[in-house]
Amino acid sequence: MKKYLVLTKKDVLEFLDDKKLMVLATYGEHPWIASVYYSFDKDLNIYFISTPTTIHGRQMEKNKKVAAAIVDSQQKPSDAKKGLQIYGTVERVSGINKINYALRLWKDFLNIQRPDISFENMKKGLYKGRMYKLTPKKIKLFDQDKFKVPDGEEPILEL
Repeated sequence: MKKYLVLTKKDVLEFLDDKKLMVLATYGEHPWIASVYYSFDKDLNIYFISTPTTIHGRQMEKNKKVAAAIVDSQQKPSDAKKGLQIYGTVERVSGINKINYALRLWKDFLNIQRPDISFENMKKGLYKGRMYKLTPKKIKLFDQDKFKVPDGEEPILEL
């Protein structure tokens, strides 16, 4: 009989807390992938900055469904596997309060001290990046230290 494993928000938040880079997959005329620095909130929403004119930026405007992966790029092949896979929807953050909230979260988490990355500069067109929010629908956590299961049987959190 298989032991039923439960993946919790707490497990995911703990994993996200010491990583900084997410690989984001989008789809338009063809699949595309981009690496972005992220932050997150207690509800597991993931925030990142991207320029709307990039390939992935244009694809996100047309197709809100995305996939993402977050791993520790320093882990060795011989280490216990640890990583996060996400399926969800993405949207550009709008509204001054929501943009400022997301931007502050992002800058604080990543310890970004650049004053040029601001809502004011985004509004004036002086900074081309825009805030995006990935709302996860399904999260799979690989953590072979925490969940000792065969590949493919890792717990999934559906939101």
